[in-house]
Amino acid sequence: MPRKFKTIADELLDHAEVAGNHFENRGFAVRVEKIELGFPYTPTFLCKRDATTIIVEVDAQLRKDRLEAWVRYCRSCGKDTRLAICLPSAIVIPADEVATLRQRGIGLYAAFNDRLDEQIAPADLALNVQLPEANTLARPVRRVLGGAYDQFQRTQWREGFEEACLTLETEARRYLKKWSRTGRIKILRKKGPIILTNAQIEKMTMGQLAKTFRDIQAQNHADNVIGRALATINRDRVGVAHHKRKKVTERRLRTNVGQHMWTIVAALKELN
Repeated sequence: MPRKFKTIADELLDHAEVAGNHFENRGFAVRVEKIELGFPYTPTFLCKRDATTIIVEVDAQLRKDRLEAWVRYCRSCGKDTRLAICLPSAIVIPADEVATLRQRGIGLYAAFNDRLDEQIAPADLALNVQLPEANTLARPVRRVLGGAYDQFQRTQWREGFEEACLTLETEARRYLKKWSRTGRIKILRKKGPIILTNAQIEKMTMGQLAKTFRDIQAQNHADNVIGRALATINRDRVGVAHHKRKKVTERRLRTNVGQHMWTIVAALKELN
């Protein structure tokens, strides 16, 4: 049954229907023209899935003042809130305006008769994370962190953090194996210092790796930085890997993810 709209022009009804179906098919709960306290306008759709809310406007033009008000509202929220504009596919947007939408984090969709094409993915406007500029990092660090940076660029910051954690874990294991083989790294145990085998290192969780780095005999600066980084991010790494749907995990990760990424970069500088 077609949705009923009060704020959409007749010539946009089919496009709005396509847009609503698109987000519904992606698992969002789609509310038509749902107004909430504090909204600057009535959106065409309010779409919610897990911790993510997308405000969707279906229009025949870019109304900059309206979009700016929405951006300001989204940035004032304390949870994952995104903004998207859907235009008929026949509408041609100048390149400079497309660039502005991308820079502002506003999603852009082209509505055809039977589908919606994503041209710009909507960003989490309420999240304020500024990663170190990639071009300031040494090439080995850029290489291992490239995938995580790509995820953040695509606004998939949870996935980006998880990939960065996996990168740090992998590099920390490689470092520990290397210096254990040379005999420089020995781990203090109750019966005295031991040298770990590759098999022992490979089985360790991130928490166990952090403790192992802490127990290195004659620990140097790099050992200390790597171990502290592993210990610092471990709780949120476990949360995003195993409990990402929990609200407490989401709140804590949103608060910590920016600082965690800088911590990971600092550790990877020592590792590479």
